Amino acid sequence: MATNNLTSSLTLAELIRREDPKGAMRELVDVISKTNQFEDATWIECNNGTYYEDGRVAVKPTGTVRMYGQGVAPTAGITEVVTEPTEMLADLSLVDADLILHQPNPAGARAQEDGLHISGVFDQWVGRIFSSSRATNPIAINGLNNRTDYNTLSSSYTFDNAGGNASATANKTSIWIIQWGSKMVNLIYPRNDGSPLPITARPFPMDLVADPNDSTKFLPAYRTWFKIHSGIFIHDPRMIKRVVNISTTNIDGVDDFSFDENVLIDAYNELEAGGRNAVIYCNRTIKSQMMKRSNEKGNGFFTENEGEGPFAHPVTRFWGIPVREMHTDAISNTGAKIS
Repeated sequence: MATNNLTSSLTLAELIRREDPKGAMRELVDVISKTNQFEDATWIECNNGTYYEDGRVAVKPTGTVRMYGQGVAPTAGITEVVTEPTEMLADLSLVDADLILHQPNPAGARAQEDGLHISGVFDQWVGRIFSSSRATNPIAINGLNNRTDYNTLSSSYTFDNAGGNASATANKTSIWIIQWGSKMVNLIYPRNDGSPLPITARPFPMDLVADPNDSTKFLPAYRTWFKIHSGIFIHDPRMIKRVVNISTTNIDGVDDFSFDENVLIDAYNELEAGGRNAVIYCNRTIKSQMMKRSNEKGNGFFTENEGEGPFAHPVTRFWGIPVREMHTDAISNTGAKIS
């Protein structure tokens, strides 16, 4: 006898749990949703189908000091073409139509289920901006954590919170500073995709579909297709800075160090274009440490402002740069030592 996979099919038992005692849809408390404040990112359309490409200056011509009657060797500039792909993150909601139609509020029941899909896919997408890897999946993008510009201490874009003394314990997190905008850093979406919005939800009318548990049988169902087709393009690698090796446990000041704002100051002073459009990203562990520092009398580096931004949430700022909180699925508390 076939059984429903509870994570792929909406069941009657699950819908009953979503009803209040009066038969109306409950206002669910989402206790597993992630906190990801990613509203500052800018979007551009791919200029090569599902890819975006742009040119960078690799080598500039240089002059030679000469005297009268002495020649100089000719020089030339060298450029390089950078190409970045997009990846398609998709999900499908497939619900027995009769199950929905027999609910007190069919439209509400379907909308609630679709909302859960949107929230879950969004959380996953933000995490992939940081952690996706083409080395393990060739149809994926390379997330920020997996780019050599930002995962080695030999890079001038990476700053060591531990001063070269980080332990080998996998209890590390990072702070990212990203400068969004034209010719800096952008999220990309495919050409003619219709919208730069992160998530599209395409509902389909009732139709006969194959039974998920038995492909020889059919049932009437509603389907909704969810998609995020995107990537990240770094026009200028100098527009991203990363503070690494911040320990989240075993803090002893010997080889496990908590957040040091002096290292963030070093990164701040290396920002290009005067720090234009810069945003700081960190997880809740580091955000809490920053807020405590902003509460200390006489600390001029951090400020806490009420009701800023499109969602009117309090904003912590470091020398004017907004600090956004990301979930640990995006910026982990258990990262390896960067060396």
